[in-house]
Formats: sequence, C-alpha cells, structure tokens
Amino acid sequence: MPSQVTENKSENSAAGWSMRHLMRQLATLVMAIVFLGLAVAGVAALHIRSASEPLPGEHPPVSVQTMRLEIQPSYHETVRYVGRLEAARQTALAFERPGLVTTVRMDEGDRVAAGDVVAMLDTAQLEASRKQREAQIRELEARLDLARLTLERQTKLRENGWSPEQRFDEASTALDELSAAIDRVKAQISSIDIDIEKSQLKAPFDGVIAARSIDEGAVIAAGTPILTILEDGHRQLRVGLPPEVAAKLDKATTYQVQTLAGPVAARLYASRPDLQSATRTVTALFDVKTGDATPFGEIVTLLLEREIDERGAWVPLAALQESDRGLWSLLTVAEKDGKPIVRREAAEVLHVDGAHAYVRGTFEPGASVIANGTNRVVPGQLVALAGS
Repeated sequence: MPSQVTENKSENSAAGWSMRHLMRQLATLVMAIVFLGLAVAGVAALHIRSASEPLPGEHPPVSVQTMRLEIQPSYHETVRYVGRLEAARQTALAFERPGLVTTVRMDEGDRVAAGDVVAMLDTAQLEASRKQREAQIRELEARLDLARLTLERQTKLRENGWSPEQRFDEASTALDELSAAIDRVKAQISSIDIDIEKSQLKAPFDGVIAARSIDEGAVIAAGTPILTILEDGHRQLRVGLPPEVAAKLDKATTYQVQTLAGPVAARLYASRPDLQSATRTVTALFDVKTGDATPFGEIVTLLLEREIDERGAWVPLAALQESDRGLWSLLTVAEKDGKPIVRREAAEVLHVDGAHAYVRGTFEPGASVIANGTNRVVPGQLVALAGS
C-alpha cells in the first residue's frame, strides 16, 4: 500500500509541471502576436501619414560668384637679396706725430661733430722750440737792421768813389743772407705750429665713436689708432647680387630695402667690377636713408622687381582645387543649352603673391571662374550666377 501511494504522488507532480510549462508557452506566444500586431499597425500608420503629405519640390540651383580671367603676357616677381648695413665712412683716428697722450675726451658710443677735438698730445717741447725760433728771429732782425745800415753807407761811399765795389757787394749779400735766414726760421715756426695743431685730434665728420684704443698717459708712435669713428646718419647697404641682376641696376632708380624698423628707400651708389670667387656674385653698394635708431651691422633685405615673360592670369587662392600629379584645377561656369553649368579646367601655378596666384592652364581668355565656395559645387552641376 505505501508504495502505491508514492507512485500516485509522483505521477500527479509530473502532470502538474507539464501543465504549467504549457501555459507559459501559450502566454509567450500571445504576447509575441500582440507586439507583432502593434508593429504592423505602426508601419501602416506611417505609410498612411507619408502618403498624405505632399512631396518636396525640386531644389533651386546653387548660387556662385564668378570673376573674369584676364590673360596677361607676363607677371612681376619680387626677388629678395640679403645684405648688411654698414657705415658709409669708418675711420681709425690717429695722430700724425709721436708723443705723449694727455687727453682723450671721447668714449665708445659718444656722438661727435666734424671738427670736435677728441684727443690731444703733450706740446710742451713744441712750445719751447717755437719760443727758441722766435728768439732767433729777433736776433736775425737786429743783424738785418745793421746790414741794411751798412749797405746804405756803402752805397753812398760807392757813389762818391770812396768805397770799392767789393765792399758794396759784401754788404748787399749779407743783407740777402739775413733776410733768407729770417724766412727759414719763420718756416720752422710754421712747421712747429702745424705740429701743435696736429697735436689735437679732430673728428673728420659727424659720427659716433665705435672703439677707444688708447688712454691718457700712453706714449704712442705716429699712426697709432686712438679712436674709431663711424659716420652717423648715413648708412650703406652692401649686398651680393648675380651678375645679370647687378648689370640691370640704375643709379636713377629708387629701390626698397626692408629693415626691422620697416621699409626704407635706397639708391645705387656703386657696383664693384670684380666677381666674388666664393659666391660668384657682384658686390653692390646702396645709399640707404635710415634713422639713427637703425644699428650698424643689421641684416636687411633688398627687394628687386623682375618681369617674367609667361602668359597666364591672376586668380584667388580660394579658387584653386588640388588635382593629380602636382597640378591644380579651377571650376569655371560655361553655357550649356542656355544654362550655366560647372566645368573643371586644369591649372598650373607659376607664382604666388599673397592671397592670389598666377596660373596658366586649359581655360580660355575671359572664362568665368568660381572665385570661392568651390566645395559646394561639382563639375556638371547647374548653378545660378550671383547677382543675375
């Protein structure tokens, strides 16, 4: 009996589990059918709504701005050559005679005017020599007075026949010798005065002191540099140019030089006839009109214009599109069946100047090129011209 009861319970449990599993499957199937019906109903509603709305019309043509290409036979190119500013005149000041330096009035950076005394030598010995020569002149003048009186007496005696010709000639010769001796001593005094004058070293032109080599108390030889002076307010540009460029320079033409302070005017001063072996260039010198604030030795740029004989046209850089094999392209607008259509033309960039490029290509003279906004259109597209 107990074993039968246990078997009946197991059969009842298996039957209950099967019934619950069947109910869950039926519920899942019902939910899937409901969701599917809702999705079909939503799609149908969208179709009905889209069918009820009107279709959009045809888009209007894109408006573009064009410019006419003007073919030119050549273009001008600005070529830059680097040079150096230097003083037009530079001198190492030195005394012409040896001596003791007693005064050096100027130092590096001081400005001087032409004729200013910048240094002096000791002149005590020269002053003493001058006084000695002056005493000699007084002595000779006294002897000259006596010789003149002697000549006058010999002249009267000769006229009366009381003096021989020899005495008259001796008196006349003595007078001439004393006159010559006085002139010689006066010349010596003039030479001493020149040495005294040259014991003062003067600036030969307006300038600024660049270097000081000697101080007070030094005993120097003739020609020893004391100060180095650079001409102030007048600067010179030294630049190396290709021979063919230097040959075309004109002294009557005003050229432009770019400095740190801005552009300044320059004129050709001279062009050396020799060719520099290291650089194979010709050295050209320009007078540059700069202010005192421009330092000597500044590196500046000489701007020269040259004409390139090449047919082409100027276009904005924004009009260019990159193409294959290093070329560029332009989008132009041409008439097709009475309508403006975009066309692509090949272009080669010859020169770039700021925001414009000089190009040559397959375009025709007077073609209408799209100046900007080329990314909004493609070749073959119908467009509308701005302003039409």
